[in-house]
Amino acid sequence: MTEPLLSVRDLQKHYPIKKGWLNRQVGAARAVDGISFDIQEGETLGIVGESGCGKSTAATSIVRLEEPTAGEVIFNGSGRGGASRNADGTHPNDVTRFDRRELKRFRRDVQMIFQDPSSSFDPRMPIGDTVAEMLIVHGMNDKHRRRAIVEDLLERVGLSGSDYDRYPHEFSGGQKQRIALARALVLNPSLIVADEPVSALDVSVKAEILGLIRDLQAEFDLSLLFISHDMSVIREICDRVAVMYLGEIVEIGDTETVFADPQHPYTEALLSAIPVPDPRSRTEQIELTGTVPSPTNPPSGCRFHTRCHRVIQPDGTDIDQESWRGLLNLRDSIAADEVDIEQIRELAQASEPEVTVETQIRSEFGIASLADSVLDSAVTEAIEQLAADRQAVAAETLAEVVWTPCEKREPPETTHSDGHVSRCLLYEHDQPETVAADD
Repeated sequence: MTEPLLSVRDLQKHYPIKKGWLNRQVGAARAVDGISFDIQEGETLGIVGESGCGKSTAATSIVRLEEPTAGEVIFNGSGRGGASRNADGTHPNDVTRFDRRELKRFRRDVQMIFQDPSSSFDPRMPIGDTVAEMLIVHGMNDKHRRRAIVEDLLERVGLSGSDYDRYPHEFSGGQKQRIALARALVLNPSLIVADEPVSALDVSVKAEILGLIRDLQAEFDLSLLFISHDMSVIREICDRVAVMYLGEIVEIGDTETVFADPQHPYTEALLSAIPVPDPRSRTEQIELTGTVPSPTNPPSGCRFHTRCHRVIQPDGTDIDQESWRGLLNLRDSIAADEVDIEQIRELAQASEPEVTVETQIRSEFGIASLADSVLDSAVTEAIEQLAADRQAVAAETLAEVVWTPCEKREPPETTHSDGHVSRCLLYEHDQPETVAADD
């Protein structure tokens, strides 16, 4: 395979958390926590995930609008400086190490499109001057030539050359995004990083902009890193897709392969949320329950295990998956002291007919009856302790018998087919038969 145009290796972006009079660092928000991927020339790679997963931070870190905490971003590895590494092990084309002069040259080749183009336009400057400003920064002093280039680009993105002298407030949202495309293309880049470029547009305009991006990509021989939370948009425009969750890539592969045969539970949940325009379709949407973790304190093991609908049961446990998810949710809620026992008492007493506190809690967490007598007894005991205002004892009671291998081991990287990789313990072929609960 040819050398990729862009190679990202173990990229991290952590935001320090500081407290106290001395402003000491007490932790970090791990927005991006060790992601790796390649983009070939002419390829479109999509990064998809829900809000807060770190995909936009990854984009801004790659182009160094934000300084990465660690990792490499190697651009055009076979170009300037050659593919070999320096004596100290660094790569001559590692963007994270570029000085100001090298960074300026890099940004001729890599441009970015933002979700809200209005925020990057000067309302007092004609849009033509805004687009032409990039040419001035990079040394083009011929005013007439700049105007000719910009007018040509405005026409290529579906506007008129005469729009050069109009101001941002005179354009609709879709037209502003077309101007943003023209600005990104004005330096004839090799790679465009598009961060949610159509999420603020209505459906018809979104389709037009996506079609325009595809046409311009073919015309200018562009590579594209496309950030989105919308799986249907990713399928429309991307050759490959990387699924991101809580700062990590959990699955990556050819778009059609991932959509047809997802190999990570989080990918399954995202795909199930895509609306199907067929009233006869029986596709069931996967509802994710459980605790949404914070990047300041990500869970151990697989980061998705606190919400996973296919979370693994320990050996010797065999109950239906919905009840198992409910048990883990109850355990975590009690441990975090999030079960309001007084409110539950009130709800139980207001029920017709009146129910017990235990029945109310079991109903709320979907564990009304468990076939496993040990687990069922533990739930009863934990609820009794909780009702007696002994939250710590209740938490310990459940923790002794309710646990999952997913919280104890980092998921391995599993290759399912050429280029299709996921990270999930479901595919750990050499998983030990037993795992001690107190490991």
